[in-house]
Amino acid sequence: MKADPLDGRTPVTLISGWLGSGKTTLLNRILSNPNGQRFAVLVNEFGDIGVDDRLVVRSDDSVVELSNGCVCCTVRGDLVKTLLNLQKRRPPFFRKRKFDRVLIETTGVAEPAPLLRTFLIEEQIAENFRVDALVTLVDSKHASSALNEPAAEEQIALADVLLLNKTDLAEDTALHELREQLSRRNPIAAVFECIQSEVDLHEVLAQRAQQALPETHTHHAGDGHAEISSICLRESRPLDPLQTQLWLNSCAALLSGKLIRYKGFLHFDGEPNQAILQGVYELYTVSAGEPWDKDEPRITELVFIGRDLEEAFLRHGLEACLA
Repeated sequence: MKADPLDGRTPVTLISGWLGSGKTTLLNRILSNPNGQRFAVLVNEFGDIGVDDRLVVRSDDSVVELSNGCVCCTVRGDLVKTLLNLQKRRPPFFRKRKFDRVLIETTGVAEPAPLLRTFLIEEQIAENFRVDALVTLVDSKHASSALNEPAAEEQIALADVLLLNKTDLAEDTALHELREQLSRRNPIAAVFECIQSEVDLHEVLAQRAQQALPETHTHHAGDGHAEISSICLRESRPLDPLQTQLWLNSCAALLSGKLIRYKGFLHFDGEPNQAILQGVYELYTVSAGEPWDKDEPRITELVFIGRDLEEAFLRHGLEACLA
């Protein structure tokens, strides 16, 4: 789906990944070669980002300003305060232009859900910023040892983009198995493969959480283990908005602790526009999307990602929402 040209909020991309996956290398590439864009990068510690000293024009304890218009900021506990202060700041030499994008790095062992919640529930943040995508880097060589860590599982399940990094170090068979495993856990993420975090940044950053869903199928764990899996639902008949809201509320409550991510497009009866669903755990939003194309089939398409999800339960609930 195209970005809304009337949405003047600053786009945000979240960068996550397990320890050693290549987040720092990626961010350093972005800061060193922004290709004409002006990024504000929020990190935990400056020391982790090897910014070229020749680019630095001004620095203090919390902000490093670069001659290419980018800034690198540390987050000292209060993300909301940091973002609001950033909104008031303009890049050096370009005071009349705001930043093109904010990039936020999570720690390797952090679960990204609290960050996503901030953009959903903090009114001042939601008014000024929008999350375009969560990008998760995966160490292709050592993924098997990290994928069962709860934080790493969530980083993958919540991702809109998966970067399979260090593919040159992984055996072909292991890389194939990794692709299959990631597809089961998150079939809706765009996947890119790279070496030393070198990717087409324009293509990666152009990915948005509100894009059309790819062709997906329901995936279940096959060994009895409560592995993260996905369920895909499609319905061509129109839905009743109120019944759909009640159903989503019940899903958020009844599937608490199981449901991690849910997203998709809703076809409401009599509405000329798509409705966009974005959900993280118990929080979700439904917003107006683009108008349905004249010759486009109006179909509700939803993907639910979590543990121990029952397809029959979700499908029955969706059918109860029919107009």
